[in-house]
Amino acid sequence: MSKPSELEDRDRETLNKLCITPSGESILSQLGIETTAIKTIKPPWKRNKYRAIVNWLIKYKPLYDVINIEKVKGLLEAFYHLYEVEAWKEAGKILSVVLNTPTNEKLHNQLQTWSYYREQIDLYGKLLGKLNSEWDATCLGGLGNAYQFLGDYTRAIEFHEECLAIAREKGYRKGEGNALGNLGNAYSSLGDYTRAMKLYQQDLVIAREIGNCRGEGGALGNLGNVYHALGDYPRAIEFHQQCLAIEQEIANHQGQGDALGNLGNAYLCQGDYTRAIEFHQKRLAITQQIGNRQGEGETLGNLGITYYYQGDHRQAISYFEQKLAMTREIGDRRGEGSVLTNLGNVYESLGKYSQAISYFHKHLVIAQAIGDRQGEGAALGNLGTVYRSTGDYRQAISCFEQDLAIAREIRNRRGEGMALGNLGIVYNSLGEYYQAISYFEQDLAIAREIGDRSGEGAALGNLGVAYRYIGDYYQAISYFEQRLAIAQQIKDRWGEGAALGNLGTAYNSLGNYQQAVLYFEKRLAIARELEDRPGEATVLGNMGVVYRFLGNYPQAISYFEQHFTIANEIGDRAGAGRAMGNLGITLIKLEQYSKALEYLQTAVNISRSIGDRSTEAIALSNLAILYDKLGDRNLALEYCDFSLSIATELKIPLQKACIKLKQQLERSDK
Repeated sequence: MSKPSELEDRDRETLNKLCITPSGESILSQLGIETTAIKTIKPPWKRNKYRAIVNWLIKYKPLYDVINIEKVKGLLEAFYHLYEVEAWKEAGKILSVVLNTPTNEKLHNQLQTWSYYREQIDLYGKLLGKLNSEWDATCLGGLGNAYQFLGDYTRAIEFHEECLAIAREKGYRKGEGNALGNLGNAYSSLGDYTRAMKLYQQDLVIAREIGNCRGEGGALGNLGNVYHALGDYPRAIEFHQQCLAIEQEIANHQGQGDALGNLGNAYLCQGDYTRAIEFHQKRLAITQQIGNRQGEGETLGNLGITYYYQGDHRQAISYFEQKLAMTREIGDRRGEGSVLTNLGNVYESLGKYSQAISYFHKHLVIAQAIGDRQGEGAALGNLGTVYRSTGDYRQAISCFEQDLAIAREIRNRRGEGMALGNLGIVYNSLGEYYQAISYFEQDLAIAREIGDRSGEGAALGNLGVAYRYIGDYYQAISYFEQRLAIAQQIKDRWGEGAALGNLGTAYNSLGNYQQAVLYFEKRLAIARELEDRPGEATVLGNMGVVYRFLGNYPQAISYFEQHFTIANEIGDRAGAGRAMGNLGITLIKLEQYSKALEYLQTAVNISRSIGDRSTEAIALSNLAILYDKLGDRNLALEYCDFSLSIATELKIPLQKACIKLKQQLERSDK
């Protein structure tokens, strides 16, 4: 058996290997602090401070399983003691210590990767104005970035403008370009894309003027991101390709990876999943080659999003779980929150609403813990969406109103528009169509104000849906045609498919079934081209409805069965429930009551299991109709009451239909 001293030595050796900070002795050497000379320092309080610095750097050994901030506590304590003795230069050297982490960053940058934004703010604030203009620029830029991550864009802009002023005063052109780029990022986060674009263009001019190729690539990439946010994917791709060419020329591997990832995202939004995956896989290889763990995690997440849009939920979950593990490994709390939302979106699509809520709530907790106001708003928006899916409209409205308040507080115009759009969708579901239209018009106005073409198209589509519900089909068609034109202009194939599907639904409502079928067939072709399995399933269901109206019940059943098959394959429980309900309604028309009963009961069971109250209410009302056909008025009334109760609770339009059905049943009973 090993002796205790041998075990202690072995444990100490293991801890040293796990330590992410350089040895205390090497740091003291960089600081120019000689332990033997400390006893000569006067006055005594100052001598005690230097002894504390030595003790924190040499004697402090964190346990291997502590949180990240504890791993660098020795460095941070040394910084504060140096600050108290006004050793500004040495304190700056502490912030510049390179850590042995997967990202190999300086201490002050690593804190950002770990999402310790408030700690960064404290450190930069203490050093600001204590050294030289170069350090002031670093602190001001760092403060601006920290406040941006916290969603406080007003303060972020203030610090970046101060940084810009110093750079211009000192003639530091590279720093001026960096400050312009950071300002552009802040305004882009606010949804002020016009101003962001101007700032990025100024950054680009400076980079080219001074021959800063890396800065030029960064500015081009930022311009690509703005066009992406505006929904102009072809222009975004142009800029990202220019960026990629420069990064390859100067052999900047990290820049190459970023450009490839941005190209992948642009092709994803165009519905070109094959090319999106190709670019993301290339970026993944580069990040793994250079050891960029944060970039690797981002890429895994982007691959997951691509497979999610393809309807391959299993593959999407696999990539998201890999990213989740990586963000936790490197302490990227912001990234962890983001991927938890991705997982929530998948489970919501699968109809597993309780799991989706759990993931969105975890993101909310993280966002609140790190002070990420934009992330907090996004988490609330996602919670609202899943509550809307379950028919809990009151809770959905509460979440969306909180999201809206945060967006307005941090002046995030794009986020404000999205929250307004989400509120409109809920009021549409509640049958309060004019209230919904008011929200959609506000969303549309913001999208046009900030030049967000993609958002403009979405708002037009939502307005079309609202006008279809109030029976103004020609106005609805006008909005859907505008939505279609924008989607085709920006090469948004997914948006184009959605617009075609909505046009089909509008013509179906007009009784123009042949025109409806033509639009649905175009929608189906795009869904299959994009390998959009959820979209394919939905349009097959819509085509079934058209053929049921045409009285072609065998054809309708064929489409509903295809809808059910795909929904079942991709794990879309909500879609499967709707398909079962449609099959039941169609079989009532064919007077195949026993089979209709089986399908409708299955629809009720599925909707109950996933908490989809709206679909449950529809299926129950159809069961009431079925039992009336079977001559069992008591059961018919019972199911009608069940449906009416849910519809009344949810305040959905079905309530009126149930009241009418109940009156008919009661008259028949007499």
